[in-house]
Amino acid sequence: MDEQFIREAVENFTRPWPQRRGIESIDRNAAVVLVKVPLNQLSDALAEKAIESQRNVMGSEIEVSGAFVFAYQLVGHPWSIMISGDLSYPSILESSEFALLSKQLEQTVIMLLVSDSAGEISYDLFEGGELVEYFRGSDGELTDDSNKYGIQSQRYLLFPYPDELEEDEDSEAQQTAYFWSRRRQVTAEEIGNIWDFARQLMLDYDAFDPAIDSSYLLREYSLRAGRYQVQNPGFTLVFGYEKDGRSQEVTSVPDLVRVDYFRFGK
Repeated sequence: MDEQFIREAVENFTRPWPQRRGIESIDRNAAVVLVKVPLNQLSDALAEKAIESQRNVMGSEIEVSGAFVFAYQLVGHPWSIMISGDLSYPSILESSEFALLSKQLEQTVIMLLVSDSAGEISYDLFEGGELVEYFRGSDGELTDDSNKYGIQSQRYLLFPYPDELEEDEDSEAQQTAYFWSRRRQVTAEEIGNIWDFARQLMLDYDAFDPAIDSSYLLREYSLRAGRYQVQNPGFTLVFGYEKDGRSQEVTSVPDLVRVDYFRFGK
């Protein structure tokens, strides 16, 4: 592998966490809620509805059961983040709750969904208790669910990879998107690529999804009810191998202000 390519990959992988913005990785299936408040404010709001709450659980053992969420904040970032566990989906992560949360905290809430297996990405943007922007994008066909908000989104057919189109093939769309906004109108050309469009929204709002989920914090990808230690192991990039087979790797550990735990039901 080219040495310059490796060097640039390592530099990008280890860039300072406080400076990162956008979406760290789309190679996963995740639901992420970002709230533009300090962690204490978000955690206070969650604690009002949770049946159990624990602050600053990093390094501690917690009892995982039922529907739960972690809330955390990265050093140098204005947004706090909510992620759910995999055992059960808590009602606090329903879309109706995001509107209420944006009104209660008087700040912006972004619900971001990423699925590499389905080839889809989406976001819902809330401010002042209302949905202000809606986006759904897919590398294939896509079901529009905007009716749950009582809105009528616009459908877009996108061709983000023109070099891959054959001259003699039908002009079938490479991507499909649905968009609605109270504030702006966009063309298919302005959307361009669904992945870039969602990432740009995050950049415009100075927001960052670090790809930290419950599996990362608990170091377990098939969660079951039980006790787990909350950890921050870091992300590891393998960029080569020694002659003896040992991997050449570098690890980047996110700078977390704190991690809080909330349980909402059995």
